Amino acid sequence: LDALVDRLPLHYVQALHEGSVMSMADGYARASGRTAFMNIHSVAGTGYALGPMVNAFKDRTPVVITVGRQSTDLRGSNAFLEAVNLSELPSDYTRWTWDVLTADSIPEVLRRAFLLARVPPGGPTFLTFSKDLWEERVDAAEILPRSRSQPEIELEPNSDQVTRLVDMLVGADMPLIVAGRELNRFGGADDLLEIAQLLGAPLFMDTEASHTPVVVPTSHSMYAGLFAETPKFPETFDLYWSVGGTMFALGATPSEPLVPRTASIIHTGLDAAQLGRNYPVDLGLMANTGLTASAVLKDLRTRNLSTTAVTARRRVVERHHQERQQRLDAEARETWDARPIASARLATELNQRLDPDAIVVTELVTSAIFLKTYLDIGSGGARRQNFTSQGGVLGWGVAAAIGAKIARPDRQVVALVGDGSFQFGVQALWSAVRYEVPVGVIIWNNGGYQANRRFLHGYGGRAAETGKYVGTSLRGPDIDNIAIAAGYGVEGERVDDPNQLGAALDRCLRRVEGGQPYLLDIEIERRYGGADSDWYDFFSVARGEPRRS
Repeated sequence: LDALVDRLPLHYVQALHEGSVMSMADGYARASGRTAFMNIHSVAGTGYALGPMVNAFKDRTPVVITVGRQSTDLRGSNAFLEAVNLSELPSDYTRWTWDVLTADSIPEVLRRAFLLARVPPGGPTFLTFSKDLWEERVDAAEILPRSRSQPEIELEPNSDQVTRLVDMLVGADMPLIVAGRELNRFGGADDLLEIAQLLGAPLFMDTEASHTPVVVPTSHSMYAGLFAETPKFPETFDLYWSVGGTMFALGATPSEPLVPRTASIIHTGLDAAQLGRNYPVDLGLMANTGLTASAVLKDLRTRNLSTTAVTARRRVVERHHQERQQRLDAEARETWDARPIASARLATELNQRLDPDAIVVTELVTSAIFLKTYLDIGSGGARRQNFTSQGGVLGWGVAAAIGAKIARPDRQVVALVGDGSFQFGVQALWSAVRYEVPVGVIIWNNGGYQANRRFLHGYGGRAAETGKYVGTSLRGPDIDNIAIAAGYGVEGERVDDPNQLGAALDRCLRRVEGGQPYLLDIEIERRYGGADSDWYDFFSVARGEPRRS
């Protein structure tokens, strides 16, 4: 920190909470494609950062985390801020952990941490530094060129694998292609669309529970929605190709396998922990998704495809896409003037207004489906990017958006978060004001933890019988998100009238374009079982009233 006084090219981003720091570093790494570097304090900082660290680990985001700890001569004495086995604390959610043992080793340990954070599949590395080591003077240190610690991640499939993959695709009666999260980092979406078109194969995105970002254009005629979203489409398939997906991140064990045992399975990706983990594969390719898709497309163009079979499949897929889109558009029209505001309308109006190359950071649990339905990322060079996390640890979205904007100041950046998620990461707004980071924060406010109420209702027990869903409501008192944001120096407004939604979105994006962060708190409809319940658990300490029935 002392050295940074005179190192102005290095931008040090201060935050109020280690969770915000971790998420900002995560968002920066995703948007920049570079490894982020961060510093937190002792066991407290590690504990606060551990939740978002889970997100970075699950999403394989390269971040080097450094942590200060008490002096080595005080270890074992129960000294202030002594942390037993601190370097091992987050070991289950890091690629590598290490306690620096000598001051002389600091440069080499840091070099190794940067290297291992990027080695596929990537993820956070974690280093602890004892106070007394920073107080030593090192006369000389070898600083190696960054290029010598940058692993090659352009891993191509070999030609035999590509030939076999194309043989399997061409030989299938109904092949399915499922696009996963790795396309965000390594690309391949445009080539997959052309492959789907040539084969007449439906192109899905990964399952809802995987929380995969939007990685392919939802408006494309071969896009078929989320895999397993419509169980009856297609009625049968004999080949499943996961491109950078999870296979599968699920919320519950399905009654029968999502991919039938009779179907052939191809799984492509750089995450060794995913390939063949839950489903046996007929062809597992540990390779870059973009390079694989490009090689498959090149080979596929040389094949003599059955025009009759391709045309028939394409007709079925295009009809499904058209019918699905008509149904979704009809649902949006039917609820267009609903109050509270319909999520379908909010997603539609956002889609109409966001820049063609906007970065959209989403932390929406039950509302995420609307982004994968109505948000179009486009294709080609100037396309939108959607970042989300499958870690499931709330409080990531606002800070990640701030980190993304720091990394890409030339791009429009918005954070779409739930009202519950917002409360976990609200401290990040302070950093946005301090460093004049113009991001739009749009809260999808349904007044509670809707996912919890949804599952409570689904159990069909007393909660469903009585309409009393313990621990799910954020009403009583209602939270004034606008006042909270104002306390951090961020202007904003509450929107509950659908007729005012478009103008409010325009104001938000204009403020962002003008260089200011801005917050919209939008009241949206509640969905799923128990949505009409206004009950919340209550007792009064002041009046001595017991918990009410």
